[in-house]
Amino acid sequence: MAAIKQIDADMPDRSLAFVLGAGASVTSGIPAGMTLATGWLKEMHGRHCLDGQALEAWVASGQPSIDGLTIENIAQYYPQIFEKCFGNDPDSGFAALEQLMERAEPYLGYSLLAEIIDKTRHKVVVTTNFDNLVADALSIHNRKPPLIVGHESLAGFARPRLRRPLVAKIHRDLMLHPKNDAQGVGCLAQGWADALKQLFQNFTPLFIGYGGNDGSLMGFLNNLPQGAILGRPIWCKRKDTVLSETVQTFLEIHRGVVCTIEGFDEFMFPLMQTLVPDFDLAGHCNGVEQLGKQRAEKLRQQAEQIQQAHAGNGLEANESHLKQDMTDTLKNDFNWWTWEMRAQGEKDPDKRDAIYRKALAALPSNAELAGTYAIFLKDIRKDYDTAERFHKKALELAPNDGRHAGNYAVFLYGIRKDYDGAERFYKKALELAPDHSTHTGNYAVFLNEIRKDYDGAEQFYKKALELDPNDANRTGNYAIFLCNIRKDYNGAERLYKKALELAPNDANHTGNYCQFLLAQGEQARGKELLKRAFSLNPSGFALQLELWFCCLAHFPAEYPQAEQKIRTLLAEGARSNGGDFRDNIARAEADGHPNIPLLRELADAISETTQHAA
Repeated sequence: MAAIKQIDADMPDRSLAFVLGAGASVTSGIPAGMTLATGWLKEMHGRHCLDGQALEAWVASGQPSIDGLTIENIAQYYPQIFEKCFGNDPDSGFAALEQLMERAEPYLGYSLLAEIIDKTRHKVVVTTNFDNLVADALSIHNRKPPLIVGHESLAGFARPRLRRPLVAKIHRDLMLHPKNDAQGVGCLAQGWADALKQLFQNFTPLFIGYGGNDGSLMGFLNNLPQGAILGRPIWCKRKDTVLSETVQTFLEIHRGVVCTIEGFDEFMFPLMQTLVPDFDLAGHCNGVEQLGKQRAEKLRQQAEQIQQAHAGNGLEANESHLKQDMTDTLKNDFNWWTWEMRAQGEKDPDKRDAIYRKALAALPSNAELAGTYAIFLKDIRKDYDTAERFHKKALELAPNDGRHAGNYAVFLYGIRKDYDGAERFYKKALELAPDHSTHTGNYAVFLNEIRKDYDGAEQFYKKALELDPNDANRTGNYAIFLCNIRKDYNGAERLYKKALELAPNDANHTGNYCQFLLAQGEQARGKELLKRAFSLNPSGFALQLELWFCCLAHFPAEYPQAEQKIRTLLAEGARSNGGDFRDNIARAEADGHPNIPLLRELADAISETTQHAA
């Protein structure tokens, strides 16, 4: 380990290349070459030995006609045994290997290796294995995917200077007719020989789980002249194994270092401590758990977005067809989300309410259902007392779930106007789920509109977009902030456009960009978006108020009903908390609007502020 530490700490221009053999994959569910070869040998013994000889005696008698094979050196004759067993039908052998490897999952050692590859400059893996355990481990942890070179015809892409991790499969990928016979394993393809010469001139090889029993890689290594490898190669061997003469010769020529280890997974712990000293295993495991939850939540959100995007678009037949198609895929009545999607797919509020009640009767202790029912009661039924009761129930059932804390914060902020309580629950939500983009973005809006902490708000707006750069709502909210607070109109327009690219059929983003363009004097483009926003059937009262205000401020002659529409909505209790119409009023005044006092009066009523007063 001292040699590895010296390379990592004292030689920033030098990196390790991990050379992995079959021994690295055993705990992941892929048998070692010795185990596979023994199994195939037993299979042939069962097929061809008809006189009852034991396996040892059968092999000793010269069967199955493999020169030099003994019961003690089976591992060294792996390719010959594979060829003998599947010689007439190699595809059946590959099929057997596929079955083994499809069931394999990266064991802890590969998880740690993925973290090393991601966090350090040591990003090259050379392997005789066919499996995808390195790539799978990187994917599980959401790390940058590697370049996988799985065929000698592509070996030229295995270059020392790469922008991403490299996995070089010198015996080919499992799906590309892997080299498993004596000829294929006995000699390294010229493309790989050229590529490995370059790699080992730039990387110090660290051999783990590799016994040197093939003629290809081991033959290549033994033909390398002294000085052809950067630094001293490091060869890991298990306590219970003896290095072959071929390996010992290689290490002598290149002044190699032998490292005795318990096993691949066990070795990864001290290696991790050496290369990533601040690594925390508990945090590593929690990250995987959170990533899985986030992926599941994103899939649900995407399904819900598709469902909502096709609701109320006027294409009744297509909408009905899609609704039925989606409903047909929801079969598990013991899954809360099955009920949630059924409820969301129902337009009639009474029928939707009935679905929720049936769901809660079936799953009375489900926090997610309690939480989504609370939102329905708040947004659709306007039954705020019952909504609060279900918000609290969700919190009682899942006190450590940041989603419920964040949703209750939104309720306290928007409905109860309990700003201190809202902030307390926003902070709790972010403490429980610091990487939740929605709660991060909602807290940014709260800091902006209520606390007037604009620097703090911008920090959270930016963090929300870092967490999810393709979130249309967070993008649109930050655009409004840049427009209204920072007066960064170029930056705001860029984000307004991006929000619409991400959600082209969203009435809110369409209306917000419309309001921005009209305030900037872009009458033609603004009017086009105004019509489109109305055509998208905006259901939110706040958006309806904002759109009718744009009609009144910028096209009073064309929309004589605008004032009455606004007053009717206001009488029904509609408001747009935090709405800012100052730029639109200034533009209307510059364009000669006949009744600016009326615009200021209505703007203050809509936003429940006096910011628009003269």
